[in-house]
Amino acid sequence: MARNSRTPATGWQRNLWVIAIAELLTLMAFQASFVLIPYFIRELGVTDLRAVADWTGAFQSVGAISFAISTPIWGMLGDKYGRKLMLVRAMIATTVVLLLLGMVRTPTQLLILRVLQGCTTGTPAAAQALVATAAPKKQLAYALGIIQTALYAGMSLGPMLGGLTADWLGYRSTFFMAALLCLIALLVTAILATEPERDQEESPAALARGREGWRALLRSPVAATLIGLVLVVNLAYGLVGPALPIRVQELVANPERVASVAGVVTGATALTGALAAMLIGRLGDRLGYQRILAICVVGAGVLFVPQAFVGTTLLLGLLRAIQGLFQGGLAPTLAATLVSNGPRGREGALLGLSSSASSIGGAIGPALGAIAMRSMTAGSVFLLPALAMAAVAAALAIVARAKPAPRRAAARDPVTGAS
Repeated sequence: MARNSRTPATGWQRNLWVIAIAELLTLMAFQASFVLIPYFIRELGVTDLRAVADWTGAFQSVGAISFAISTPIWGMLGDKYGRKLMLVRAMIATTVVLLLLGMVRTPTQLLILRVLQGCTTGTPAAAQALVATAAPKKQLAYALGIIQTALYAGMSLGPMLGGLTADWLGYRSTFFMAALLCLIALLVTAILATEPERDQEESPAALARGREGWRALLRSPVAATLIGLVLVVNLAYGLVGPALPIRVQELVANPERVASVAGVVTGATALTGALAAMLIGRLGDRLGYQRILAICVVGAGVLFVPQAFVGTTLLLGLLRAIQGLFQGGLAPTLAATLVSNGPRGREGALLGLSSSASSIGGAIGPALGAIAMRSMTAGSVFLLPALAMAAVAAALAIVARAKPAPRRAAARDPVTGAS
């Protein structure tokens, strides 16, 4: 049965935009509050800067670990019980955790809530799974690109909103404002979003047959390779995290403008990424996911090299902005490739594994980048993600030779995905 036969032509588009708006609000809330964590820790009584750094690092690490463990489980439950249910559940958890974060009195309480947040939230993966099950096969990357654009926009606007709110009303008020935004997103999703009808292949009974579901997903060479590539790609992005501020400091002419210049250089990638996600996703639907995926990987990887040698912040910002075009197209194309190569009805589990891999890569990358900074200059660190992306391109070439990606929805076994 064709993917678009399960949902009316206008219904899936309405669902897409409802979920995109909800994700925009949720990511704005998340970023608005979490960007202020180091300053909030100081307000909780930790005055030593090294201790603040330690608590901040622990806050980021425990969240990434708990998120990586729990997201595939929620994805599997979404496949069985409903993807909208999982998205609503994640938004309820996000709203409650943000509300409680505004009430904490000690860094330990903050850390406990961060673990709880990592275990129970994860709205992007749930939103992608809900969209992927409803979108027509030929517009899958376009639909996922819309969601990615919403995520990028929320990540870009959130820190600005959080900073303004904190300066005006205080740090605790920022968490309460973020919880209110999540509550609005929750109501929008619960009232307006719909769960696509399951066909026979996606029925809970079909998905429950056998105990080989997880093993089958991980044994699939294409799926396992793509999930591994997601990890390496996000690791590559994270490698330059510790080096980028230092690189800007080396190049900026006026030391008093370091913070503002660093903000512009960092935001340039997110801005162009948001613009590119939707447009490149549409190209992937027309030209084939593997081709667009290869172009995005090579483009993003190559552009790391000149960033190691530039002499001005203007040129660095320009290169980061161009790189954002490739990075913005990479995420939805990877997700669409993964879903199109996976078994029908296991979109939630696949995207959950992908999100888990993304989180692990995002956690390991900055740690490796910080270690590299001990023996390398800030500029030379930019060559490391270029090598990582070259390895990704080589892996894609091997996968393409071994098994071309299918371009139509064939009848599949609901567990193994075999035609």
